[in-house]
Amino acid sequence: MVLPNSMRNQGEPLLKVVNLTKTFPQGRTAFKAVDGASFEVAAGETLGIVGESGSGKSTLARAVLRLYEPDEGKVYFDGVDFTALSMDALRAKRRDIQMIFQDPLASLNPMMTVQKAIEDPLIIHKIGNPRERARRVHELLELVGLDPAAANAFPFEFSGGQQQRIGIARALALNPKLLICDEATSALDVSIQAQILRLLQDLQAQLGLAYLFISHNLAVVEHICDRLAVMHHGKIVEYGNVEAIFSHPTQAYTRTLIQSVPVIPRMGRRALLEARFAKNALSASSGETAAD
Repeated sequence: MVLPNSMRNQGEPLLKVVNLTKTFPQGRTAFKAVDGASFEVAAGETLGIVGESGSGKSTLARAVLRLYEPDEGKVYFDGVDFTALSMDALRAKRRDIQMIFQDPLASLNPMMTVQKAIEDPLIIHKIGNPRERARRVHELLELVGLDPAAANAFPFEFSGGQQQRIGIARALALNPKLLICDEATSALDVSIQAQILRLLQDLQAQLGLAYLFISHNLAVVEHICDRLAVMHHGKIVEYGNVEAIFSHPTQAYTRTLIQSVPVIPRMGRRALLEARFAKNALSASSGETAAD
C-alpha cells in the first residue's frame, strides 16, 4: 500500500519562490547564476523550467532546496519559509521535497544494494523497523515497475532506464509532495525516455505529486508540463501556461528555443497504408518481397 500524502494548505501554492538570487565568485567579480527568479507550483501541477545549458536551471533547483544557500529571496513550501529554517528543521522538512537526478547511476551508491539505497532515507528519518522498511522497499519497486527481487542486486546490474526507476523509487520513499526532476530523462535513450515520462505521469495521477520539471528538451516539456518558466542568463524571461507560450511566445529567446525543436511530420493512417501498398506493389513488380 502506498502511503497517502498529508493534507496541504488550501488556497495557496505548494511551492512559492520569490526573487531568488544565487551568485558564485568568479575571479574578482561574482557570477549571478540565478537572478531574481520568482514562480509558483500548485499541488498536483507540473511546472517546467527550460533554457539552454548554463541558463541557471539546476542552480535554481538546488537553491530552492538550500543545497546552495541563496543570496537573496524567499522560498515558501507548504506555507513554511524554507529560507528561515534552521538546518535541523530544514532537514526534517526536506523529506517533502525530493530530487531525481540526470545520471541515475551516478546518483546511486555503487556499494549499496537497491534495498539499502531505497531504505536509506527511511533509516535517516527513523521511519519503521527493518521489516517495515523492507516491505516499503518492495512496495516502491512494484510501484515503479520493477520486480521486488531486484532489491538484492546492485545498481550497476541494471539498464539506464531501470536505474532511473530505482532513483524514482528512492525519491518516493519518504512520500514527498514535490519531486524536482533535474534533466531526469536526458541521459536515456528516446524509447526509454517515453517509458519514464509515462511512469512519472502515472505516479502523479496516483499519488497527487507536484513536479518541478527541469529540461532543455522543449518537446518533452510541451508533453508533460502544465505551466512553463523560460530561463535565460539566470533570469526567468517568460512564464505562463504551456500551450499559450508555445502558441504565442512573447520573447525572442523563447521563440528561438521553440523554433529549434525538430518537427517530424505525422503521416495519417490512410496515407501510411497507401504508402505501404505502393511499396509492396513496386516490390512485387520487381520480383521481391517487401517486409513491413
